[in-house]
Amino acid sequence: MAVVLSDGAAGETTATALRLADRVAARGHRVTVYAREAAAGLAAGDSEVATAVAALVRRGVHGGTLDWVTDAAAAERLGVAGRQAPGVVPGDCADLWAFLRNADVVLAPGGPC
Repeated sequence: MAVVLSDGAAGETTATALRLADRVAARGHRVTVYAREAAAGLAAGDSEVATAVAALVRRGVHGGTLDWVTDAAAAERLGVAGRQAPGVVPGDCADLWAFLRNADVVLAPGGPC
């Protein structure tokens, strides 16, 4: 499963996407999350969302089932490139394309990718 986030708001849509990613990863499925545009700031700092992202990445470390990639250019534009949660990987459109191509299911809450 691939989840493409573009909305940087820590609202219900983002929370639901994170809960779904957590549940799917807990069941042993591979989950890839790509945060682009304003969503590149979700994993930055010490907010509740960044803490949740760090927990998701840790789940992936233990089970090898979750990767979180933040668009490096978007993170740079937002000024959060060096403040991502541990385990979050900077990426680019090639990573996004690979995630989309390899996923059985793609979710893009908050708008098209």
